[in-house]
Amino acid sequence: MYHSPSTIHPWLRRVTGIAVPCRAIALCCVVWCVLCMTQEASAQSLFTSFPASFRNTRNNELMEAASLAPVFKKLKQGKPVKVMQIGDSHVRGNYLPQSLGSTLQSYFPWVELSYYGINGAWARRFYDFDMVNHVASERPDLVIISFGTNEAHAANLNERDHAETMQTLTDRIRERCPAVCFLFTTPPGSYISQRTGSYTVGRGRRRRTRYTTTKIPNQNTTLVARSIVNFCRTRHIAVWDIFTIAGGSSSACTNWHNAGMMNTDCVHYLSHAYILQGKLLGEAIYKAYIGTATSGSQTRMMHGSTPKEQRPYRTVKGF
Repeated sequence: MYHSPSTIHPWLRRVTGIAVPCRAIALCCVVWCVLCMTQEASAQSLFTSFPASFRNTRNNELMEAASLAPVFKKLKQGKPVKVMQIGDSHVRGNYLPQSLGSTLQSYFPWVELSYYGINGAWARRFYDFDMVNHVASERPDLVIISFGTNEAHAANLNERDHAETMQTLTDRIRERCPAVCFLFTTPPGSYISQRTGSYTVGRGRRRRTRYTTTKIPNQNTTLVARSIVNFCRTRHIAVWDIFTIAGGSSSACTNWHNAGMMNTDCVHYLSHAYILQGKLLGEAIYKAYIGTATSGSQTRMMHGSTPKEQRPYRTVKGF
């Protein structure tokens, strides 16, 4: 119930027995309103928007975020947290992980982020013990695994083999870093070339057939993203499905392309697109962190945009 300063004054005196000047009450009300507006603005700042041309986007949030409870516990305690991102050329290009790191550090200055990407790499490229040793040498609390674009350009994808690849990778890293948490990301989307026609050039022995091609969305990205999400859900590993968040099979590729965010090869992205993706990932992690409700020694990871919509992922002990 709303009370004006003139009605608060006698009410407060009856309850507390203290005579408080009306001006002081009014000042407190103003301060309270400013704080509320600041909190509202801060909450709104968590929602970075896609370009207006994007269609069929989803809420920017993690799935299976409860698996990150050990990391969130250290963040809450203000302890140093090391995050490492590994992946393909999207990570190698620097813009995405650097944007992710600056976003996380804006919320948690004690977070330290490192990254290592290899052009053309598949997840199995990091099977090598040299790669595992490189990751372990950073002693990360959280490893973000960002592959899938190159897998999507393969002639065919066997989801079982892909799952075994991801399982082996996580197992070998966990052998060296027993307390590590994982966060997978799906590929954002890419295009492939498709033949649209042919024509002949030259004469006699120099006669050659040339082909005309056009770029079309790579539908294998849908299969790879689904494979990654299914793997993470069955093993309760956190996953950020940027492919679905940015439009899914119907719109993700065309959204990025039509917004002028893709490179001319339609596989890689321009710098401002990687910066946006890194910021969105950092915000998704922070949303998962603040979406916790602590009760005693248990923490329930919540999801939903409003209190009525929120539902617990599962109960996590020891937060």
